Amino acid sequence: MAEQARLRILVIDDDSFQCSIVSKLLGTMADCDVSTQTDARLAVPLIDSGWDLLLLDLNMPDMDGIEFLSEMAAASVKPPVVFFSGEEDRILEVAEELAKSLAIEVLGSIAKPVSKEKLSAVLDQVNRGQEAPKSSAYAFEQLSVEEIRTGIDRGAVEMVYQPKVDANSLQLVGVESLLRWRKPDGSLIGPGAVIPTAEANDLIYPLTRAVLLQSIAQQGEWRARDFHIKVSINLSVDDLVQPDLVAFLDQLLNEHRVPADTIVLEVTESKLVDDVNTVLASLTRLRLKGFGLSIDDFGTGFSSMEQLRRFPFSELKIDRAFVNGAHRRASAKAIFQSSVNLANALNMVSVAEGVEDDADLDLAVELGTHLIQGYHIAKPMSAIDHERWFEGRGH
Repeated sequence: MAEQARLRILVIDDDSFQCSIVSKLLGTMADCDVSTQTDARLAVPLIDSGWDLLLLDLNMPDMDGIEFLSEMAAASVKPPVVFFSGEEDRILEVAEELAKSLAIEVLGSIAKPVSKEKLSAVLDQVNRGQEAPKSSAYAFEQLSVEEIRTGIDRGAVEMVYQPKVDANSLQLVGVESLLRWRKPDGSLIGPGAVIPTAEANDLIYPLTRAVLLQSIAQQGEWRARDFHIKVSINLSVDDLVQPDLVAFLDQLLNEHRVPADTIVLEVTESKLVDDVNTVLASLTRLRLKGFGLSIDDFGTGFSSMEQLRRFPFSELKIDRAFVNGAHRRASAKAIFQSSVNLANALNMVSVAEGVEDDADLDLAVELGTHLIQGYHIAKPMSAIDHERWFEGRGH
């Protein structure tokens, strides 16, 4: 195993006494170089100096932590941040959301006074990040319209599958089928490089057709081998106004001998619904045929409550923003709980996505969530790897 790299940490706090305490504690806990700065303005030129971690106070004179985050947003290299502050939890939560919106990784918050135990948890996260393999396979990029059009024709669309399990028993219930894109050089990129351009250039439906074809064909293969689970497939609102969508789905089900009730169609809230009547008609026809319908990323899109009232959804998928780390964020936990209660009241299945650790799992169970999904259970994987994962669990 390669030797662990020496951590470089920058502490920014106007209280020199706090800086001294944190610096000494870190020095006793890890092999690290710690620098301190009591004036955030003077720390701005240091942002992209190769730090492994910034410990940032929020309430400082001259330049506060929020202003400093804005300066960080313009940096070429943005180190991960941990807030340490005496502010109330709600302010820390909002600061975390702001940082994430600026593409700044937030590892968490530490309430003052800082303790060795709190710092230890942070260092564990930093070390895990250093040990993780760095891959460019999902690096951010945007494919061109022509790359997407020709890629669909050459079979660039590939699917991976992330398990959805019963929250209490952890028994496998289904999978979500997730898009990956195979570039001509053989590397894989994620959906973020494809979908925005496809949606903006009338290519989302051809892309969706390729996704539906592969996902339903895979479900047919699994069922032929007595592997009975449900497969969830993402649809854009734009797909639902296509006049041949329902007929195309019927064709795929018949061709691959897949019952409609083994397919869940997840509808994202990424945009406003323009042609409400057409969307309503499509969703109703799909429900009549037996498909499950899931409202995806619930709580983060447009008019969630109105869509929930009007459209015949059978599943409510709670966005990871209200699940991951909700045990330490009162507002997220309240929304998580309310969403589960709402699903129960409407006789819908509740699904928590973004379950990343034991604390997320425990809270999902405590709140009565039906199904869970996230890296704590399993990462997205190929169909073959998914079968091996399932067999390896002893089922």
